Amino acid sequence: MQPIHQTTLKKLDGAHFFFASPGPARHNSLLVDTIELFVPRYVPNAYLLHLQDQANTIAIFEREQLQQLGVANVHPSDLPDILLYQAKKQVLFCIDVLNRHGSISYGRKHFLEQLMLACPLRRIYISSCYDFHDYKQIASQIAWGTYTWLAHAPEHIIFHW
Repeated sequence: MQPIHQTTLKKLDGAHFFFASPGPARHNSLLVDTIELFVPRYVPNAYLLHLQDQANTIAIFEREQLQQLGVANVHPSDLPDILLYQAKKQVLFCIDVLNRHGSISYGRKHFLEQLMLACPLRRIYISSCYDFHDYKQIASQIAWGTYTWLAHAPEHIIFHW
């Protein structure tokens, strides 16, 4: 598994890589912002189990670890955009990035719950948006019991009670 430490992701083979610096050259910036700004604040010492980012040519899918956690026979495209495991708290963080899968709607949450029925871990669902403008457009679709994080206000998180 791959521990996340600030802006560095580490592959199983030990190779390090960095995302591009913030700015116009960075591709898929919301996904990158979620990893760089959300993870250190809310999910420190997490392991990255899944991340698919074609814009930055990154594909991480830790099949063996997912199977050990009860998430077996899953196609990577069905998983959340970012899947993190926090071993200390026994929690899976399922993060969908707005410009990729969209928000964690009722249907999406139900689909992911069915996908992970055999997984005994607690699951926390998070929709990642750029700002309040994006959030307002999807707020009515977000499932109760999930969170929304805004990259433009990274120190805050919204819980949909």
